[in-house]
Amino acid sequence: MNIYEKATEGLRLAGHHASIIQQSAEDIGVWIEVWNHDLQDCHEFRIHEEEMTYWADYYDENKKP
Repeated sequence: MNIYEKATEGLRLAGHHASIIQQSAEDIGVWIEVWNHDLQDCHEFRIHEEEMTYWADYYDENKKP
């Protein structure tokens, strides 16, 4: 499992909706969907490398055996 997959699964374990999106051969990233209840709208944000590392580590620490 690579860092993108681990970060995505870590975000999912924490209750977030996340996806891996590859925009080009060299541009791959993890995106998180954030729902705004007041606006009744969803926004997508790309997370940074440091955040991917955090969520990948979160996955390693919290995955089910």
